Amino acid sequence: MALVPRQDHDPRVRAAALGLAVGVPLAAYLATLSGSSYWLDAGELTAAAVDLDVAHPPGHPLASLVGHAATLVPLGSLALRVAFAQAVCAALAAGFLYSAIDTTVRSLGVRHDRLVVPMSLGASWLAAGSYGWWLQAVRPEVYALEALLLSIAIERIVALEAAWPTRDLSPLPAATLALGLSLANHHFMGFLCFPAIAPTLARVYRARGARPLLVSGGMIAAGLSTYLYLPIRAATDPAMNLGNPTSLGRIYWVVSAQAYQGTHVLEAEPLTDRFLDVTISLVESLHVLPVLFALAGGYALLRAPGAVRVGYVWISLVLFSFIGRGWLGFVRGNPDALGYLMPALGGVAALAVSLVAAVVALLGERNEARKKKSSQPSPMLAMVALAVAMLGAVQLVSSRAHASLAAFHATDDVDELRIRDLPPHAVVLAYSPQTVFRFFELAATEHVRPDVTLIPMPFLGYPGTIDALVRRSPEVAGVLRSELLDGEPAVSELQSLASQRPVLIELDVRVPIALHETLLPDTILYSVEPAGTTDVDIRSASTARAHALDALRNALADDTRDRPTREQLLWIHYNDALYAASMGEREAARLSLSRAMAISPSARELVMLREALADPRRRGPIDVRPFTVGRDAIAP
Repeated sequence: MALVPRQDHDPRVRAAALGLAVGVPLAAYLATLSGSSYWLDAGELTAAAVDLDVAHPPGHPLASLVGHAATLVPLGSLALRVAFAQAVCAALAAGFLYSAIDTTVRSLGVRHDRLVVPMSLGASWLAAGSYGWWLQAVRPEVYALEALLLSIAIERIVALEAAWPTRDLSPLPAATLALGLSLANHHFMGFLCFPAIAPTLARVYRARGARPLLVSGGMIAAGLSTYLYLPIRAATDPAMNLGNPTSLGRIYWVVSAQAYQGTHVLEAEPLTDRFLDVTISLVESLHVLPVLFALAGGYALLRAPGAVRVGYVWISLVLFSFIGRGWLGFVRGNPDALGYLMPALGGVAALAVSLVAAVVALLGERNEARKKKSSQPSPMLAMVALAVAMLGAVQLVSSRAHASLAAFHATDDVDELRIRDLPPHAVVLAYSPQTVFRFFELAATEHVRPDVTLIPMPFLGYPGTIDALVRRSPEVAGVLRSELLDGEPAVSELQSLASQRPVLIELDVRVPIALHETLLPDTILYSVEPAGTTDVDIRSASTARAHALDALRNALADDTRDRPTREQLLWIHYNDALYAASMGEREAARLSLSRAMAISPSARELVMLREALADPRRRGPIDVRPFTVGRDAIAP
């Protein structure tokens, strides 16, 4: 017998509730959208959406297509339009989450709309208003789109399980098409959803044979066909072509994300620590009570007659999202890491409200037994349902200040110094992926600095990258050749190039210390001096750089509370300290170090460097090799 009879749903009430489930979060997201893009890979994804280029592995073709459609909407900057697409996706995901929670609550025996609707709305707002969910809705990314696709799949599977046994298998093709599309957007998150739907597929196979599964397989393949976008676009030699997927081998390299295999430094952390970080992040986004309620709610679903099938879907969704992100490695507070948890946030909200629904159903049964059936819920139960809705609304209000990017402008401020103000016809060796992505975005959205040649150091190992650079700027061939042969750019090649064009380097712990002798501090980057530098040059340039960074920090204002922005400043100050220490400018090194420690006072590397600089009687250069990587590095 079906858990949720069709007559339980009032179409008018359902339409109004869905409107609130989608509309309220959407209004909140639109009011807090970022108009200046964001850090991490937001710049690259904006560029991919604007120009339909090839993003970093696994390519994210669906996000590029959805983002490009949003750029046609006449709404603010191009970056804001791409973020707008994610806001719409996150809000629609909340709507499908609401529908799935509505079905779950009814499967526990709560039937009246006056109880079901406010409880389901409150739970969906709890997830949609959480910091981890909201932050994906206000910046150019892929996670809100992924949450939408997985929410569609889960909602359809929950609907099918609640109606089982049934001859109507129409939810299954929709669920598997959404799953296939999710695999074409962020395949790791899509794979984590398979355990939640596997029992349903097995149940359908036992009841109806292989035909429905073949149809479902075809729908998944249809979703995956979105990957054909990558070789088609790569064949046109786009400006951003990360991985150049123009052959079967390169397509596999991009789609399978081979570049990231074994690169997660957090794998060295104990698994228990990683799981603890994921738990803390869930609690920080949702609060401890919903998480505790979710544990009891899962038990209630598994104990309710027939609802065990629905309970398994939610429990699997939460469990495998939790395990998958913990296994991969986790950084608390990292916006991208939180993006992986969007399905878990929705699942926790569904399980938490299941506990409330189980209690309401039990009290309702007792009330009906005493009153011999009542067409209306008791005032006490209605107040409980209303309280759940109010808690969801409170979540939306409380998360706004922390998640809002409406006033964010840090990327624009840094771009002004790092990109727009570069000398004419400059060559830039960028070591941070985020810096490379910022170049990509400005080239796509503002068409600025076409005269600048960007050498994306983190991506030189990607297929086709060096060939494209040499084809467009033959004069950089010597620098790239030395990088390929020796694992680092040769001083002689850089100085030779600097005699023809301005050459600037983004200082990084991967920059060979030997290069320091020919580098001079600029505003944010360092310029290569063809004839080397003198102490007087270094002191003068360091003073000018300090003033420029002070002005930047003042311009950033409240954005310095944003974690990725603080990390940008921290990295700049840390590398400045290493450079000054290696050149014997100890006072300049101490000044930069003090600025870095104001951001992260307990960082191990900063403490070590402070100890190396502590003795005021010692003068001259400091061996900074323990603070670098690559051939220069030695054990600390």
